[in-house]
Amino acid sequence: MQKAAEAVNRNRISVLLANKAMDQTLTVTHTLWAMLGVLPKGAVQLPHRHQSVALDLILDCAPGCYTLVGPQISANGQIVNPTRVDWQPYSAFITPPGYWHAHFNESDKEAHLLPLQDAGLQTYLRSLDIKFVLPDGGVSG
Repeated sequence: MQKAAEAVNRNRISVLLANKAMDQTLTVTHTLWAMLGVLPKGAVQLPHRHQSVALDLILDCAPGCYTLVGPQISANGQIVNPTRVDWQPYSAFITPPGYWHAHFNESDKEAHLLPLQDAGLQTYLRSLDIKFVLPDGGVSG
């Protein structure tokens, strides 16, 4: 099995739902991207951003799961003056396009979420522009 060189910098556990008819964008439909994700107990998904709007459906979580959202990051890769969105089971929140966001699970249970995005359209237009903060504080891409 071959591993991608950047695998060490990945910070999510997920299954990207796809449709073989959408082989150019690898998405569910020509516009819609959907992922079934797990945020392990005690985990942090480092800040990242993309030009697609995201609707995150929280399937289940314990208290202590939340997202920080903001339009800018600092030189050390932290979101500047973030808004905190506390998760609740069976709830949803929206992340605006281009905003940095990071997910936190400070509980002792896994959390499950289903993010939906217009990333199929953005991928087709080559405007998704996804960026990740790396563990050393740098930014990918």
